[in-house]
Amino acid sequence: MLRGSAMALLSVLALMACQPYSYKEKGVPNQVELSPRLQALFAKSKLVCFGRYVMEVPDEAELIFGSQDFPGKIVTHAGAANRLKESAEVYRSKMREQSDSAEITYFGEGPAENSIEVRFFPSDSAKSYGNERKHTFIAAGSHLFEWFYGGEELVPLAWGLRARENTEVPKDPGVCIDHGFIADRSGTYQEILRAGIALPSLPDVSFSVDSNKLASAEGENGEGLLASIARQRSDLGERYPKLTTLREGKRSVGIWQGEESLVRRADGTHDFEWEAVGKERTTLHPSSIGAKLYSKVAANRIGAADKASLTDNEAVALWDKLLTGVRFRVNAPPTQTGDPVTVRSGGITPASGMWRASLPAGHRNADWVASKSSISRQKGMPMIRFGLAPSDEAQILWTWMGEASP
Repeated sequence: MLRGSAMALLSVLALMACQPYSYKEKGVPNQVELSPRLQALFAKSKLVCFGRYVMEVPDEAELIFGSQDFPGKIVTHAGAANRLKESAEVYRSKMREQSDSAEITYFGEGPAENSIEVRFFPSDSAKSYGNERKHTFIAAGSHLFEWFYGGEELVPLAWGLRARENTEVPKDPGVCIDHGFIADRSGTYQEILRAGIALPSLPDVSFSVDSNKLASAEGENGEGLLASIARQRSDLGERYPKLTTLREGKRSVGIWQGEESLVRRADGTHDFEWEAVGKERTTLHPSSIGAKLYSKVAANRIGAADKASLTDNEAVALWDKLLTGVRFRVNAPPTQTGDPVTVRSGGITPASGMWRASLPAGHRNADWVASKSSISRQKGMPMIRFGLAPSDEAQILWTWMGEASP
């Protein structure tokens, strides 16, 4: 009898291990096989970039940019570079019209070529508190970029801005925005970035990724997805929506340790979410990074389509395929996920690109070396020396910062 019970238990455990929506190990789900039509969808794929990330998506996917703040909000006006002065003047007039006490303090050359900056106090009250606002328009290529920011802090980013086709995936560190790219190796600014894709062959399906580097991770903001869901269930009680849970638990994506909840609503809508909370609030571990997938979407309204085009199996398989394709675009500071590539002064440079020197903390020349700009060096060339004493020069370490901007 005991033997039969043990065999029955083993059978149950084996069946549980084969469930398509379970986890085979901590943070790693069982793979659900793509259906024939999803296999055809992914027969050709491509990389698309937003912010510091790339997504591997079907070739037919259309990239849709959402919020792009770096460090202020950026709006792209495609093909409007010839309206630089006109757009700045319209904005200046609009600010004057909003308040009788508004004061334009500066209207003129901006922080980079082909740019105009507008500075103003929106009211007497703002002026009394020294709350001067800054707004910048920059023409690059054929596009016009409107930046809700300005001043000295914007100068290096404005000079690092260039136009790009949205099909281009740059290889050097920086941030992809709609029709543009901002070179940046510092990782010191706030970054709020979001993008999604539309799939013409699955018009009711949406998938999006968003991150907020410096969002609050305190209190409820830092409790994590599953704790947040549990709290909502407890607060709403019987009023909590009737959902079918397909999978829910820990889920790792790349270097991010997160959690996911995959549910089907009563009307058949697939509502999938993943989130990781980064207490470090760094470029590598933003305080909030997450992804969402919905089915049964129409006219930008979730649940508005007549029915979901995906079965449960297809929805989970598509979710896993898309989510595992999200990663950092460049494996170099400030998004270094592997071991750094380094070389000593005078050594043979192991990779082409930008290099930055450093000395151990506390060294009398550490600040001086750190103040030096990055240099471009080709693979196979000897790394430069600073001409310090041999004992000091031997301690200098050069770190690869990524490929050089074109």
